[in-house]
Amino acid sequence: MRYYSIHRPVMPGGFPKSGEGAVDRIKNFDDRTFCEEIGREAWGYIEYKEPITEEEARAYELVPAGMKIWYEVTVAWYNNGKIFAFVSGETEATEKPAAKSKRYKGKEIYTNWYGSHEEAEEAVKKAQI
Repeated sequence: MRYYSIHRPVMPGGFPKSGEGAVDRIKNFDDRTFCEEIGREAWGYIEYKEPITEEEARAYELVPAGMKIWYEVTVAWYNNGKIFAFVSGETEATEKPAAKSKRYKGKEIYTNWYGSHEEAEEAVKKAQI
């Protein structure tokens, strides 16, 4: 199982020791490098024979392979024609969260998720046209 180090290179004392001989490989990059697998920059990665716990990963600021940041965009359409759109949050998940919609008296609110902040900002601009 691969975990990316997003705040510093992988170094002694900077990762959990999960059992004797549990680490398969450590790879540090020359600089922070964008890693498609997690959708952000990292300093390197460490591979374990078995997954470590979520608490261990969080304590050492390691991001599991496949875990990405998704950006939420909320768009509100009002019956009077006004439209409000904004980047309303972010979450970490291995898969894109589901889009949602809800109707209220006088407005409809939609939320959708995007794989980068730039995509989310572009969706906001398109909604406001």
